[in-house]
Amino acid sequence: MQNPGCLVMVDNCYGEFVESIEPPMVGADLIAGSLIKNPGGTIAPCGGYVAGRRKWVEAAAARLSAPGLGVDCGSTPGDIMRAFFQGLFLSPQMVGEAIKGSFLIAEVLASKGYKVQPLPRIPRCDTVQAVQLQSRERLLAFCEAVQRSSPVSSYTKPVADTTPGYASEVIFADGTFIDGSTSELSCDGPLREPFAVFCQGGTHWTQWGLVLGEVLKSL
Repeated sequence: MQNPGCLVMVDNCYGEFVESIEPPMVGADLIAGSLIKNPGGTIAPCGGYVAGRRKWVEAAAARLSAPGLGVDCGSTPGDIMRAFFQGLFLSPQMVGEAIKGSFLIAEVLASKGYKVQPLPRIPRCDTVQAVQLQSRERLLAFCEAVQRSSPVSSYTKPVADTTPGYASEVIFADGTFIDGSTSELSCDGPLREPFAVFCQGGTHWTQWGLVLGEVLKSL
């Protein structure tokens, strides 16, 4: 049953700039996301955003700062505002590269017999590409290959462990210039059936081409 009094908030992480419209254009009251994902354009070093109906954006701003201050005062240091705006300017290009990378991952690994989601050659609604690897060993090998091919900390070996927010052991590979930035090339996966790895980001699709060569040798 429809409830006209219901407010809709969308976690828009990974979805920004992938499609031609955003959730508020189809009725969402508020969206939120991370600036070290799509809208940061791989440059923003930290931060997040809210957008949507003015009333709820102002309410969120008041809650996150103080009543009466709202959007007029925040915790963002002035010296990183340039990075925020430059990242936002670059983000559609970076998202486009990540999407092209996801097409490549899906095409290559589907051709090797792995189940992929989304399927190759279908429109994307976010920048995440999942691949079912069907074994713990292959999942670990995939993430290790991604880390070895990363521009930062390529000498380290990712190790699966328990992490807050995850019900199972999980492994991350993210040799990124900005710690935790999934706009840059990264992947992770929980150590449980079907041992799926979730690939995100990539500043240019050719980086995924290089990484996949290392991945296929490892698998």
